[in-house]
Amino acid sequence: MHTETVVQFLALVLFELSYAEVHLTCVVSGGSSPHTTWISPTGLLPPNSHMTNEGKTLVITHFNVTNNGQYICVMSDGFQFAHHVFTVSLNSGTTTRATTTHVNKTTTHTAPRSPTILSTEVHPTNYHYGDNVELICRVESNPPPDQLGWNMMTDPSRIPANINLVYGTDMVKVHIKHLTAENIEQYQCFVQNSVGSDFQTFSLHPPK
Repeated sequence: MHTETVVQFLALVLFELSYAEVHLTCVVSGGSSPHTTWISPTGLLPPNSHMTNEGKTLVITHFNVTNNGQYICVMSDGFQFAHHVFTVSLNSGTTTRATTTHVNKTTTHTAPRSPTILSTEVHPTNYHYGDNVELICRVESNPPPDQLGWNMMTDPSRIPANINLVYGTDMVKVHIKHLTAENIEQYQCFVQNSVGSDFQTFSLHPPK
């Protein structure tokens, strides 16, 4: 299913004679509800700034000429993203000024492809019998996977009861409660979507 996200940016700059306050707002319509992040090319937002409106609005209070510059709104729903650069350049002698800018932008869509297992790892790396241990498999999949999980490479009747799967964003974990010798085996992470599949084998070694 092809979903197009249309991003509408609204920049509203307000000034008063005795109190200067700048509001920069990014409004998104269409697609999933994205997460909004504000950044600056200098790496730091002004100390006199804060975010409101669930992060969509950057407010700069007591604005002065040292706050002139670029402010970047970045939005992502985990699958696609869009951004817009606001350039604010105001003179100290300005008393009242309001500007509104609308920019419509469509996000870039990645073509569907076979999923990829990015990494498999164990936490903690220095484990002992009796510890809680996790095997973590991180994947990349577009479209999202139809199947994602771990197999323990042994007879199903021998799978210990202290194992369960925990799912996260683009990842799946084997959670082992109180590691025992029965858990020392080979495990296989697998992922499949409508285009293809991938798998990777991981050996859990006895503690050193």
